[in-house]
Amino acid sequence: MSYFRQIACFVVVLFLFSCAGENLITAQTRNLSIAWQQNTLVCIAEEGGYPRMKRINDGSLLVAYENRKGDVLIKKSIDEGVTWSNPVTAFTGFDVTDKENGRSVKVNIANPEFIQLPDNDILMACNFRPNTDEVYPFSIVIKRSRDNGKSWGEEQIVYRAAPRFVDGCWEPSFLLLPDGRIQLYFANENPYRQSNEQEISMIESDDNGLTWSSEIKTVSFRAGFRDGMPVPVTDGKDIYVAIEDNGNEQFKPFIIKNSIKDNWNEPVLAHSSNRYSALKEPLPSSVYAGAPYLIRTNEGFYVLSFQTTENRTSNWKLSTMKVAISDKPSDFISPSQPFSVPLNKEAKWNSLCDLGNREIAAVSSTNFGSDKIGIWMIKGEIMKDEN
Repeated sequence: MSYFRQIACFVVVLFLFSCAGENLITAQTRNLSIAWQQNTLVCIAEEGGYPRMKRINDGSLLVAYENRKGDVLIKKSIDEGVTWSNPVTAFTGFDVTDKENGRSVKVNIANPEFIQLPDNDILMACNFRPNTDEVYPFSIVIKRSRDNGKSWGEEQIVYRAAPRFVDGCWEPSFLLLPDGRIQLYFANENPYRQSNEQEISMIESDDNGLTWSSEIKTVSFRAGFRDGMPVPVTDGKDIYVAIEDNGNEQFKPFIIKNSIKDNWNEPVLAHSSNRYSALKEPLPSSVYAGAPYLIRTNEGFYVLSFQTTENRTSNWKLSTMKVAISDKPSDFISPSQPFSVPLNKEAKWNSLCDLGNREIAAVSSTNFGSDKIGIWMIKGEIMKDEN
């Protein structure tokens, strides 16, 4: 064999070995799962819905939830979620009367989500939901706490939709960018008053949430369908937003992405390469899998929850929580059920919290262990098989 041929063969072998090594590393890092710790199960509130949990800067855990009576409550834990404080009311439902015709409406508070800022202030966003149409607008509203959730300031309405359920706005969620800007994402029917369509909208603030942009950016839209329930994360370069997308019969968890630099200058439409299914193993089109929630842990893992009818009845109201994981914001694998939910029970409107050291919390409004739908938490450990 000639000298040059020997060199060529060596280069080819080295290349193949290198590729094999890359595949091996990928396989190792993709072998992820979550081990749920049944001894950490705790009931945070005997009755409630739509829980959202965060670790705040003083080291404690804070959870916000609907009390199913029209208000939003806060509870705090200083012992890693073992016990919880008495509730503090952050938002209170209220009555409004239309002066022109004397009609009254109860405005319920729903969909709480919050974020702590670098100056330690906490912003909470909620959804105003009047229980009667044509009296008061569906709205996105925020409040601020300067004492770690003990008390809350005046409400500030940052977006108003129509005064009717079919043209409302829903499910706000925050994102803090590296340059200090705060973005607020929400599902929005208001621009589509002549159809049943819905988009993901976004407004932002560059002064710690004191004022908000008047421009409403369309983040994503699938014509003829309903993008919903946005939850954003960032890796410092790009923004990834988990949404529910019903472009193929039933809702499924999808990811829409954009660079921080581009900042949604163009909406992510149906066939954009910036819109893709979140799960590595697709679910059947007939299976419902909505209400996604996405976190990026301090260790760089991406964890996604959703509520689904997979292997259950076809009734979405009896869906249960599943959680999948990935080492990148795509191809989520190893879906597991944090709560053991009978087929005639539910675990819905779920969320996740990064606890640090490869530990997360799954939080759900569920009746898996009682007659009432309450707020339950369980901890899970992220497992990474290095073999």
